[in-house]
Amino acid sequence: MPSNNPKKAELKKGTASKKIFMPIEEIDYAEGFHVRIKNARERMGLSQEELAAQLNEKVTLIKKIEQGEVKPPIELARKIEKFLKIQIVEETTEDYSYEPFLSKPRPSGYTLGDAMKKLRMEEKEG
Repeated sequence: MPSNNPKKAELKKGTASKKIFMPIEEIDYAEGFHVRIKNARERMGLSQEELAAQLNEKVTLIKKIEQGEVKPPIELARKIEKFLKIQIVEETTEDYSYEPFLSKPRPSGYTLGDAMKKLRMEEKEG
């Protein structure tokens, strides 16, 4: 049913056409990240319960992370790093180059583009 409120209709129309792109952070967890967390927590003299309370997380999640059963979501990993003053996340930097894809010799045989050109030529002739 159409909305009688023009502002509401405008909002719906505007939001439907907008696309939000979020940057993707490429990360990797440091080798033995769970051991780093446990050691840093113990150095600070905190129990798992105290760390969980400081991070506003469940104790069971902290236990699973320290046992290496679960990798923390990136937001939690950043909070852990900041609070314990350690590094558990490593940003990956891969240099993506498009040049090899653009400079490759054309593969032998027909491509989809070749087939489309041939069809268009046949349509023009026929």
